[in-house]
Amino acid sequence: MKPAISKLTQLGLSEYEAKAYTALLKENPLTAYEIAKISGVPSSKVYEVIKKLETRHMVQSIHGERSRMYIPISPDEFVENFRAAVEDSLQAVKRELKSFKSGLDTTYTWHIKDYENLILKAKRMLDTSQQTILLSIWPAEITVLSKSVSNAEGRGVKIAIVHYGATNIKFGQIYRHPVEDTIFFQRGARGFTLVADSKEVLAGKIKDNETEAIWSMNESFVLMAEDYIKHDIYVMKIVERFDPLLRKKFGLRYENLRHVYKDEEIS
Repeated sequence: MKPAISKLTQLGLSEYEAKAYTALLKENPLTAYEIAKISGVPSSKVYEVIKKLETRHMVQSIHGERSRMYIPISPDEFVENFRAAVEDSLQAVKRELKSFKSGLDTTYTWHIKDYENLILKAKRMLDTSQQTILLSIWPAEITVLSKSVSNAEGRGVKIAIVHYGATNIKFGQIYRHPVEDTIFFQRGARGFTLVADSKEVLAGKIKDNETEAIWSMNESFVLMAEDYIKHDIYVMKIVERFDPLLRKKFGLRYENLRHVYKDEEIS
C-alpha cells in the first residue's frame, strides 16, 4: 500500500487521507473506529479525515446495523473525477493568465540539467505544435517521444526528422544520418535538437547520466537551430543521390569534404 499512499499524497491528499482511503479500498464497509484501526490514522483524527474525504467525494457514508459506516468510490471513478477537476482548474488558470502573455520575454535561454525535464519540455513542444516540426534525434529519444510526434502528424503538422541510425518509424519525413560519422558518436554522446513552428527550440546533448540542454524562443537561436537541421537534410539528400561522385571527389569517407579549412578534392 505504501506506493499507492505515496502517489496519492503527490496528488494533494494528506498522508492520513491516503491511508484511510486505501484502507477502505482493501476492506469495506468500515466504521470510523475500524478505519482508524486498519489504516493507522489516530482515532482522534479519523472523523476529521473522513470528513475531508467526503468533501473530496472519495467516500460515502451508509447506515449500518449499529453505527454509521463508510464505503469508497472506485479507483476508476476517483481518477476520472480528479482528472476532470484538474482539467477544469487548468483551463480556468489559462484563461486568467492570458492577459499576462504580452509581457513574455523571448530573449532569454532556459538551461535544463536533467533528462526527465528535457523529455517533458520536448513533449510539450510537440503536443502544442501547429505547423512544423524539425527534429534531430537518436533512437532512445524517438522511442519516448514517438506518440507525441505521431499525434502531431495526425493534426496536420509537417514533420522532418534527422534520425541517427536505422529506424522503423513511419511518421514524418525521415532522413537517416550515418551514426559513425558524427562528432556525437566520437564523443560517446547523443545530440538532440527540436524546433517547433519556427518559434522555439530545445537543443542539447545526452551522455550516460548527464543531460545538458537549452530551451529558448530567441529568434537568432531558433534560426540557427533550424538552419542546422535543414543543412543536415540538404547534405543527406545530396549524398543519397550523388554518393559515388562525392567519394571520388572527396574520399571514401568524404575526408576532404569535412576538412572545412581547405577546399581540396582527391587528386
